[in-house]
Amino acid sequence: MTSPSDIQANLSTALPQPGNLVVKEAIKTARRLGLPLYLVGGVVRDMLMGRAIKDVDLVVVGNAVGLASALAGALSGDVVARSQFGTAKLHVQNQSIDVVTARRETYKKPGALPTVYHGAIADDLARRDFTINAIALRLHPAPMQLLDPTGGQSDLQQGLIRLLHAASFQDDATRILRAVRYEQRLGFQLEPETERLLRRDLPMLDTISGDRLRRELDLIFREEQAGPTLLRAAGLGVLAAIYPTLPDAPALKQRLTRLSAGGLSQPLHCLALLAYSMKEEDMEGFIGRLNMPATWAKVVRDVALARESAAYLATESSPAVVCRRLRELSLEAVEVAGALAESEGARRNTQRYVQEWRHIRPRLNGHDLTGLGVPSGPQLGKLLEELRDARLKGRVHTKADEEALVKERLAS
Repeated sequence: MTSPSDIQANLSTALPQPGNLVVKEAIKTARRLGLPLYLVGGVVRDMLMGRAIKDVDLVVVGNAVGLASALAGALSGDVVARSQFGTAKLHVQNQSIDVVTARRETYKKPGALPTVYHGAIADDLARRDFTINAIALRLHPAPMQLLDPTGGQSDLQQGLIRLLHAASFQDDATRILRAVRYEQRLGFQLEPETERLLRRDLPMLDTISGDRLRRELDLIFREEQAGPTLLRAAGLGVLAAIYPTLPDAPALKQRLTRLSAGGLSQPLHCLALLAYSMKEEDMEGFIGRLNMPATWAKVVRDVALARESAAYLATESSPAVVCRRLRELSLEAVEVAGALAESEGARRNTQRYVQEWRHIRPRLNGHDLTGLGVPSGPQLGKLLEELRDARLKGRVHTKADEEALVKERLAS
């Protein structure tokens, strides 16, 4: 059994500043207010694994908002958000701390947001998703003690993602996506019964709103192991359950192999990767299913346009023409479509566009052109475009060259 002094040492090592300061002050505040205080979830899991802790989640049996307000006063921080569930977000020295009231939850129907009631720490742990996230560290009352009613420490040692109960995916099918995300992030495996239940409950993803599904996908897109996580999700049938024309595992693996040199450095690269081969009607259905904001929708539509441009770009040697073809498209869509293009010429031209040509601008701006006598309106925009093309073609090099071209056009 881990001693309180060992736990405290492990916590201090894993917690960066100002996390240590916040936890110490939270213990003092909880003692003064007479409130039981715990660390729960990912912070305890990462501490036990020897991983650096990024987010601090405090659970209070009692008035969490009151403790957050008192803590903010003691640390010159701010309570920046409160919710009807008795939670508060505390901002201290550029770090956000969640302070949550211990609660229990019930689900009126699959996929619905839970009905929340105040509860004990045992209730709060029982509502969690997986055993490795259902471990608490009691901070107050002393001494520090680990609470692990579901065997999370054993599953950490075995590298397993295990559900707390058989109806968990039915209650909230976003846990399906979280299971895959944790599995790949931690280098774990789905416990066999959990994997069986996941496959059984894939249709329950239909009960989840587009906004909630999109948020879970976005979290996957931001993972360091985003590619392997998406590949695992495809292999389990998760992607097809979200939208039928998302790529299967063999197709996705082929795309990821082609992208391996450039990687998936931005979240929207992942979105473009998923939408790469979709037909127009599928794209619009996918956009609607996830209730995509304009930025996401543009990537989905543009990756098809960029893909269709590949044959044209395979033989086109004019930087000006390439830029006109790609300039209005999302950069992430262009980068993914270029990396996946069959033609070496298309890949080369796309890469030069991304790295070089798109950055070329005229030395003159709109204000300069009006000073030379160009009237405001469409002609000004056309002249700026012509100056850009002239620079890309090497016809002008200096500001004086550009001024001469403008005067020539005005004279004609």
